[in-house]
Amino acid sequence: MKPILVLGLGNEMLKDDAVGIRVAEKLQGQLPNEVEVRSTSSFGLALLDELIGREKVLVIDSYVPEEFVGSEIQECNLDEVGEATSTSPHFVGLGAIREVMRKLGLGFPREVHILAIPVSDPTTFSYQMTPAVAALVDEAAARAAQIVTSWISVPAT
Repeated sequence: MKPILVLGLGNEMLKDDAVGIRVAEKLQGQLPNEVEVRSTSSFGLALLDELIGREKVLVIDSYVPEEFVGSEIQECNLDEVGEATSTSPHFVGLGAIREVMRKLGLGFPREVHILAIPVSDPTTFSYQMTPAVAALVDEAAARAAQIVTSWISVPAT
């Protein structure tokens, strides 16, 4: 198991909710060997297995802004998100997962960073994202690559 994980979250059957998965697909084979890229439609405690044994994790997911027009890709670490209510079910449970993993001695990752992509329609059944969201995939993949490259270039403490 590689110490760095890029994890795209979403549901491929729900229009824009698939964006995290699409970004992960774009990154496949594009990152250094010490980085594993995966995608899943799981959330909550089901993500626990994805996090065991990881040093650093980049979660890529969608969010629904108040107004889609002019919204930007957001970046934050898990401590910034905390236990706040979110428009995405995927990364809201990470704080609880952290506590469970720590209590069980499973070693939660040292760093969890979240890349949240704005979407306008995450609930319609469709395999096609809206054009505006699909247009953000390349930008999100480039930013994800920058984040993990910076992790690799900084020695572990």
